Amino acid sequence: MIPLVYLLVGITTFIAMEFVARLMHKYLMHGILWSIHKDHHYPTSSAFQRNDLFGLIFAGISIYLMIEWMIGGNLMYLAIALGMTGYGIAYFTIHDMIIHNRHLKLREKAMKNSLLRTLIEVHDVHHKEGKGNWGFLFVIPGIDKIPKKEGVRAQ
Repeated sequence: MIPLVYLLVGITTFIAMEFVARLMHKYLMHGILWSIHKDHHYPTSSAFQRNDLFGLIFAGISIYLMIEWMIGGNLMYLAIALGMTGYGIAYFTIHDMIIHNRHLKLREKAMKNSLLRTLIEVHDVHHKEGKGNWGFLFVIPGIDKIPKKEGVRAQ
């Protein structure tokens, strides 16, 4: 029973990270931290963006939690760290490599999948309008503006 609790904590952390990311994106990245985030909204040939610093911050927190687990043995730290790490990997794969076509250029293939196409189009609305649709991995009907037809594609 106890291992199930840690698994649920890891899964809950993964899901919670989307809401943390949405809030950060709306209130910090498009607010006082715009100077770090803005290069994400413009085409670039660089493999790295200043916006990547946000991922490094969360990776640092996850690493810290893993170190705490290794030192003290508290599996709760590990469960939270693994949930955060899982979200980071999913973010990098879906948001960077699929939606924004960075690194492996997966967007074209992803457009053939209806779920990924919807996620791409919802995120494209954010880049076209510069507001709204603050999420990265999940489309939430009633919160996210879902276009009826294919929108403008993000860079």
